[in-house]
Amino acid sequence: NNWKLNLMPKQESSQITNSEYEKLINKAINNEIKEKTIVSGKIVLIENEIVTIDVGLKSEGRVSISEFTRPGQNAEVSIGDEIDVFIEDVDNSNGETKISREKAVKQRAWNDLQDSFNNNKVVTGIPFNRVKGGMSVDLNGVTAFLPGSQIDTRQVIKDTKELLNKPLELLILKMDKFRGNIVVSRKAISDVELKEQRKELLSNIEEGSVIEGKVKNITDYGAFIDLGGIDGLVHVTDISWTKINSPSDILELGQQIKVKVLKYDEELSRLSLGIKQLEDNPWDNIDDHIKTDSFIEANVNSINDNAVNLVVNNQYDGFITLNELTWLKKPPHPSKIVNLDEKIKVKVLEIDKEKRKLVCSLKQMRDNPWLKLKDKYKINDSFETDIVNIVDFGIFVKVQDEIDGMVHVSDLSWDEKECEKMLKDFHKGD
Repeated sequence: NNWKLNLMPKQESSQITNSEYEKLINKAINNEIKEKTIVSGKIVLIENEIVTIDVGLKSEGRVSISEFTRPGQNAEVSIGDEIDVFIEDVDNSNGETKISREKAVKQRAWNDLQDSFNNNKVVTGIPFNRVKGGMSVDLNGVTAFLPGSQIDTRQVIKDTKELLNKPLELLILKMDKFRGNIVVSRKAISDVELKEQRKELLSNIEEGSVIEGKVKNITDYGAFIDLGGIDGLVHVTDISWTKINSPSDILELGQQIKVKVLKYDEELSRLSLGIKQLEDNPWDNIDDHIKTDSFIEANVNSINDNAVNLVVNNQYDGFITLNELTWLKKPPHPSKIVNLDEKIKVKVLEIDKEKRKLVCSLKQMRDNPWLKLKDKYKINDSFETDIVNIVDFGIFVKVQDEIDGMVHVSDLSWDEKECEKMLKDFHKGD
């Protein structure tokens, strides 16, 4: 034990008795220090990861240097520093004073945190470790748990490494001093901020307003736009004046975009937005650009069994029915005639303003071959050609572009018995 002999008065000639010596010692010792209290002490020695602290008792206390910092961080303590410690035992059976730096910090911190919890005050914490389901956070010496679901309001952060060792403003959701549990939330603060942003945003929103937002989510039926506190939906039909196969054909996640407020349902807090409404409706002045019976260029937008859908000048939808694709009386599948995204020239047959569709024709870009057939062939003429198809009742041959002719199985030979045999011997392309 390090006795405080330096506090004894100088006695040059006389010796003191044991009782007098005991009185001097007791006078030098702070008898007001009690167990289970927090007192101030001074660091007198740092050696072998042990910090020795003088708290004014007969013996000094010792604590591990790890109690002065978070895991993975270097302790910043020096000899002579005055710090608060928790007295666990005064001069125990081994003549030692048992103290704790960590308990002193936690004791004071718990009182402050309890006040913050009771009054819903924001606290500052530093995440120092990633654990299952969230992160461990240092709240002035007290370890709290930040669940992953409480990290952010707008998105789930998959990589929380970027948050380590950086101060975060948090709200305390739950405190259990008996078990030493504290649960905190970053999301709760974001929710309050978003609520204020939403309130301010909605106060300035009216139908027809143009505002900027960010594409938050894309679905088959439209896109959700984050306006900074409230989300709005742009329906797929309000993205473009032309028909689109999917919103993702035009929009990308995270894209900054301007939108127009079409409708706000205050009761449901639902915003309907539009993108195409930022431009004038091209159908309002279509007569200035496209005429019936004119020839125009169009892009093949989609192909189905019965028609080809077109986009004209990126402004107008059009289509070609199966019968207007070719002069063939039995047209093949449209995909055999045109390709997706191909640019083709077509004739405008009708401008349907009610349905906002251009009715077009591909076959009428050429003269009707049937009208010129008699100029090339006469009845009883013979000619060589290719077989284009074979069926049970005969063969189809090419007469000229877009006109096929049929040879019935009974006309393959004057000998009816040979007809079936000959049909089997023919092949497409012969």
